[in-house]
Amino acid sequence: MKAKRKRPVIILLFGVILLILGLSWWNSQWIMKINGQKMTEAEYSFYQKNNPRLSKKALQQKIVEEKVQLQQAKRQKIDVILDYKSLKRELDKINQENDQKIKNNQVVYGLRKYDERTFYRYSLSLAINELEKKEAQEITARMARSYYKKHQSEFKEINAKELYRVSGKQTTIEQLRKEAVTQEQLTERSDVDAESVSLNETTLRDWIKYREVELSVVNDLKTGNWSGMFENADKSWSYYCLSDQAGELQSFETVKEKIVLKLEKDHYQAKVKKWVKQAEVEVK
Repeated sequence: MKAKRKRPVIILLFGVILLILGLSWWNSQWIMKINGQKMTEAEYSFYQKNNPRLSKKALQQKIVEEKVQLQQAKRQKIDVILDYKSLKRELDKINQENDQKIKNNQVVYGLRKYDERTFYRYSLSLAINELEKKEAQEITARMARSYYKKHQSEFKEINAKELYRVSGKQTTIEQLRKEAVTQEQLTERSDVDAESVSLNETTLRDWIKYREVELSVVNDLKTGNWSGMFENADKSWSYYCLSDQAGELQSFETVKEKIVLKLEKDHYQAKVKKWVKQAEVEVK
């Protein structure tokens, strides 16, 4: 009888030991800890795959910045996806819901089908947008005007330039760049094509969109000077500056909204920096 009574006890003890060993093994399966939240090797690999160009240090910094924001959002009662396991579960759920909507000819907002990377960026963006609203600081007109007065150089229009884009054979343009030339000489020559172009606030968008590399050079060009040489498979070209007029200071009312947005962003980024600094981070 005593032997029979001992058997359930032994089985129970054996089960407890297995449970303890299992919990011990599970608790050891992590690569990083951020404020006590464990990151598994699978989740760390997910970050590595989505940020292949980052060094180990930069990757871990990015992970900490994103995790502390998600943790803060959770404290603020915002719906968040805190870990990789939850991400995969919610990903399957939303893709199934979207498939059903498509079958029912219902409207699908966002992507029709997400993968892990796109769903993570989507869910992270939603959480951070809500967190920014809760952490927002009211930016008064006085605060905005104070910033405007202290940083007026930021609100000057770009210098307005009248230029010629001179294209042709490389040797011909190189020779031209060594000589003092007039507007008439450039337009009357038959061995080059001199196209009149402008750089100002109106045309800036097109320069950024189509000729961003050239813009960084042309923007500093002074009257009577040539830019460096540009070329492609067909031709070479250089810019000659005819005139350079200093940009005017934009009015406060014109840039007020821009200043408010910047100050709001700066305020939030200061919060993030504080959360990162205060975070308890462990790396195996």
